[in-house]
Amino acid sequence: MAILVVSLFSGCSSGELPVANTSGFDYREVALQFTKALTDRDYDRAYAMTSQDYQRRTSVEQLRTAFEAIVPTDWGAIGPVAVVRTMTQWRLPAKQSSDLGWVYVSIGGDVYSEGLTAVITLENGRPKVREVEFGRP
Repeated sequence: MAILVVSLFSGCSSGELPVANTSGFDYREVALQFTKALTDRDYDRAYAMTSQDYQRRTSVEQLRTAFEAIVPTDWGAIGPVAVVRTMTQWRLPAKQSSDLGWVYVSIGGDVYSEGLTAVITLENGRPKVREVEFGRP
């Protein structure tokens, strides 16, 4: 039994249990890559990572404007960018059956840090950003 418990925790960082994900996608990595695309100011790449529903409601220009409201172009050096908190269970109706997880990603800066939360969903067999909230909680 002790060996089983040790093996469960050995591959985990920050004390989280491994996320059972039958889709084969790591929703945390999707949110991290989405945020890195934004911090690289590659808005087209970030936008391509969003769901069809998100794209119906939001243009690439609106995505850029929302991000630059928290991380302006004169921000200075950006980093580190890191996943800080995750959830796979939260209250309905906000959670949809296709959602893989909710992720808070921090964005470091020289003077202060910012962050965003993203809900990652499975759309047509691919992980996509369904919702984004910009700014620290």
